[in-house]
Amino acid sequence: MREHVGEGRPLTIRVFAERAIDPRTGTAISKSTAGNLVTGSRIKITPEILGAIAVGLGVPLRLVQAAAAEQYVGLVLDHGAKHREK
Repeated sequence: MREHVGEGRPLTIRVFAERAIDPRTGTAISKSTAGNLVTGSRIKITPEILGAIAVGLGVPLRLVQAAAAEQYVGLVLDHGAKHREK
């Protein structure tokens, strides 16, 4: 979020909030929630909110899901490593 939204970034908070609408449910992100996301404040995460964030940023939903899992529960995914079985 911080790389894409906010002052001096590609998207303003207002523009992001206007775009951030989950296509399946119509769930939208408010400007205050968008501001909280940019500052790193914790918000209630739902699948609909993640869908809205993905649309607002113009990135794949999977990327947003992985970032949320890393930020909120500490799950670290190594996207560059290939799965190796022992």
